[in-house]
Amino acid sequence: MYIQMINIHGLLRGHNIEMGRDADTGGQTRYVLDLISYLSKIETVKQIDIFTRLIRDKAVSKDYSQKIEIINSKCRIIRLPCGGGKYLKKEKLWKHLDEFTDQLIGFIRQSGKIPDFIHGHYFDSGYIAGEIASVFGIPLIFSGHSLGRNKLKFLKESGWRDDEIESAFNLKYRINQEEKILSQSDLVVVSTNYEKESIYGDYHNCNIPNYKVIPPGLDLKKFFPYYDYELPGSQIDERYRQARVNMQKDLKRFHFNPDKPLILALCRPDARKNIELLIEAYGSDKELQAIANLAIFAGIRDNISKMEEVEKKVLTDILLLMDRYDLYGKMAIPKHHEPETDVPELYRLAAYSRGVFISTAFLENFGLTFIEASAVGLPFIATPLGGPKDIVKNCQSGLLVDISDKKIVANAIKTLLLDRNKWDTFSQNGINQVRKHYTWENHCKLYLKSLENISTHYSNAENFQVNIDQRIGRKIARFKKILISDIDDTLIGDDDSLEKLMEILTSKKDEIGFGIATGRYLESAIEILEKKGINNIDILITSVGTEIYYQDNFFQDKGWQAHLKKKWKPDKIIDILSSLNFISLQKDSHTQRQFKISYDLDQNSDQRESIPHIHYLLNKNHLAYNLILSHGSFIDILPYRASKGKAIAYLSNKWKIPIENIITAGNSGNDADMLTGNLNGIIVGNHEHELNNLEGSNKVFFSKKTYSEGIIDGLFHFGVI
Repeated sequence: MYIQMINIHGLLRGHNIEMGRDADTGGQTRYVLDLISYLSKIETVKQIDIFTRLIRDKAVSKDYSQKIEIINSKCRIIRLPCGGGKYLKKEKLWKHLDEFTDQLIGFIRQSGKIPDFIHGHYFDSGYIAGEIASVFGIPLIFSGHSLGRNKLKFLKESGWRDDEIESAFNLKYRINQEEKILSQSDLVVVSTNYEKESIYGDYHNCNIPNYKVIPPGLDLKKFFPYYDYELPGSQIDERYRQARVNMQKDLKRFHFNPDKPLILALCRPDARKNIELLIEAYGSDKELQAIANLAIFAGIRDNISKMEEVEKKVLTDILLLMDRYDLYGKMAIPKHHEPETDVPELYRLAAYSRGVFISTAFLENFGLTFIEASAVGLPFIATPLGGPKDIVKNCQSGLLVDISDKKIVANAIKTLLLDRNKWDTFSQNGINQVRKHYTWENHCKLYLKSLENISTHYSNAENFQVNIDQRIGRKIARFKKILISDIDDTLIGDDDSLEKLMEILTSKKDEIGFGIATGRYLESAIEILEKKGINNIDILITSVGTEIYYQDNFFQDKGWQAHLKKKWKPDKIIDILSSLNFISLQKDSHTQRQFKISYDLDQNSDQRESIPHIHYLLNKNHLAYNLILSHGSFIDILPYRASKGKAIAYLSNKWKIPIENIITAGNSGNDADMLTGNLNGIIVGNHEHELNNLEGSNKVFFSKKTYSEGIIDGLFHFGVI
């Protein structure tokens, strides 16, 4: 099988993962990279690619500007451009998701390989994966990792106002998209039963998809037991030995007595991690301070003042609490650590000191750090809410306590530090049981079995192959040529020649795609086409090139809509042109579209004066636009990126269809820009005089025959039939 995964945000590379660098480069990044790496080792997986964003930014490593990064012979990271080159936080990427979708469609078309499954991680990638699944007719797999409703609940409980939440996180949009993704998904992969029942359970569409609880695995070569250093003949990678020395040196800079047991916390500087309570629990308990040192690794930082506001506040509060409780010499808060090598050694150093790992987050969807700690033999303390409950059930390697009470937290830490038998039991349990319950081999086995079940369900469905073959992505892949024609007075006008053309196109439906490009709005176009018995349309460009639809129930191309938004200011255009008495807004509400403003031109006005005057007013006010005059009496104002010709160019680029393989046909001025360039243009014999200036153009054929007969004549001329 060929699997595609999408993880668009964060910093993704196959080595030295920058986990903890920011809120977008956390456990999810580690998970997806480990997942594709281990899946690629399985024989039944032919190829697995993970798609992320191409970033060209001096603020981050050049690694993220490499278009294709080879992980191994069956596994690649593929980076596609979207939203410019700067590294952006995930919320700022959301308006560029349709651009990424188009890039991925183009990649699939150009590679000639349609994936068997597509898996989106986090909602933004789930959105993109859903679009790809729809276009190509493939199963959609989704992993939310974190969800908007849960975040909304936390923010409200923390005192955020609704307007503050929307301004900072745009959660309404995110939650709406998550609902849509759940309605489309064939499988949702979760880490714990709690995640399935309590996190996804808050959604209206939670009962639509199938769920599979598959705990993530662990790289046990990296998270080996702490006592391996003392075993004769242990073959330990020199990188870990060096990391151990470096971490010891770093901690000694903070601790007066570095030989004490170590209380270790490792998390992002996020308010939900509740780090302040841990410091208060430690700072309020003199006995605990006498017993052990505290070390908090809260992400990676260089200069707190230059960090995001949320992270800045958390880190500032940590430092203020450290000062308030006078924890100098007892508490460490290092600035840097290397996720690949330093983190495993931190767990081992804490375990070697007979310390404890703790997270005071109120909720843990899964809790990968607890498995990591357990694997090396370090007992943990966690909340009973969420994933830790499953980990304790499986491994018996930690305590679950009421994280909201600092006295309970402090007493739990002292229990593990002072009860040697309990510490030894938890330590041994963790080492043994993690290797039984949390391996990547088990994870991948369950994951692939779930995909096989979906594949069986798909192939057993009635008319499966027929339905899949008709998906637009697969149909376009088969086309050698595409004909795109105007409707009025081009395609339609002579019923006999129209019937003849439709018979030709039907006989060659697997070779020649058929599209429409019209000034009509969607409903009007469908009505006239159905009246003429035309129902074999693959692509429909309407409203003078401002809207693109596909034959699968005429679903709209969202990428084109996103493309047109730039510099489009319709309200300002209407306001500026309202003073002109020789044009009037068309009254039919259907003709006024999101990206089209339509006017009637007074028949008594002199076009040589009226049209230049419109241009003058719009240019004077620095507005970007495209003006289309057709039939001498209709004016359409469009975004500067819009027209029939530009819509066709967009389709050529998106679907990787050579522009010379597209044949267009028209008869009036609003067809002009789709008849020129590298396209093969057919102008029917009954054309408007507005097109006479195209005579002599290399790739424009003027037929002497009218309507559809002229189109057939042009198809013969260009050797298409």
